[in-house]
Amino acid sequence: MIDLPTTHHAQKRIRQRGYQDADINLLLRVAETCGGDAFRLTTQAAQREIKRLKSEIQQIERLAGSIVVVCGSAVVTVHHGEKSASRRKKEICYEN
Repeated sequence: MIDLPTTHHAQKRIRQRGYQDADINLLLRVAETCGGDAFRLTTQAAQREIKRLKSEIQQIERLAGSIVVVCGSAVVTVHHGEKSASRRKKEICYEN
């Protein structure tokens, strides 16, 4: 998240124009620069971000229920897991 400080003027305009702090952070993250210090979310940029998010949602749906086992800073294994609550015992990590 960006979380830039906002001036008193900006805080007033954000409230006045119905924006939220999260809206500003999203705009700063996905918008394109226009000029040296301004950002604009064009229709094309919005469509690209929507497409990216839809793809990510599909990926999350496909991976639902998956389990990744990590030991230290390494991925040890991955599997589909169970659709119901896992009854798997706690894995013990052994350092090499």
